[in-house]
Amino acid sequence: MEHFHYKIPGWFTFPRLYSQMVKTYDAGHFVEVGAWQGSSAAFMAVEIINSKKNIKFDVIDIWGKFSIAGLNTKNPELLPEDTVEKLFYKNIEPVKHVVNASKIDSISGSRIYKDKSLDFVFIDANHSYDSVINDLNAWFPKVKSGGHIAGHDYATDRDVRVAVQNFFKTNTDTYDYGENCWCAYKL
Repeated sequence: MEHFHYKIPGWFTFPRLYSQMVKTYDAGHFVEVGAWQGSSAAFMAVEIINSKKNIKFDVIDIWGKFSIAGLNTKNPELLPEDTVEKLFYKNIEPVKHVVNASKIDSISGSRIYKDKSLDFVFIDANHSYDSVINDLNAWFPKVKSGGHIAGHDYATDRDVRVAVQNFFKTNTDTYDYGENCWCAYKL
C-alpha cells in the first residue's frame, strides 16, 4: 500500500522511528498516545500492512477542542469539540481496519493495558513537564522487557526534554533518536 500520511495535516517527523519499530518486531502490540488528525497513525498503519506482520495498533487521544492560536495569533480560535476527531477518522479511512482508536485521556488509557504487555508505546500528548512525567509513570510499566517507549518534541520542547531526562536520569544523547524524538529500550 502506498503511503498517504503526507496529505494529512500534522507534525509527523518520525517515519524512520516508526519504520524501525515495525522492522524490529515480528508480531506485537503498539500504542500511539496523541494522534491529532492521524498523519502518524496513517503512516504506522501502512507500515504494518506492508510488513504483513501481526502487529496490533491502538491509538489513544482525547480529540478535544484544539486551539489554532499558534497558527493565527491575531485571532485565536478553538475548533468545535468533535472536529479533530472527525478529521482523524476521515483521514485514516483507508487503514481503519488496522487502527484501533479510543477517545480517552492518556492516563486513563494506560489503565486499559496490563503491565509488561506492550512492545512499543509512542507518547505525543500534552507537552507540559508534569504531563510528560505522568505519561511516563503511567506507560513505562506497560512496556515489556525488550520493548521500546518513545515520544515526540524532544528537540523542540524543553519541558519534554527535561521530563524525559529526569525520568530516565541520563544525559540527552542516550535517548535522542533524531527526528525530534526520544526513544528508550526497556531492559
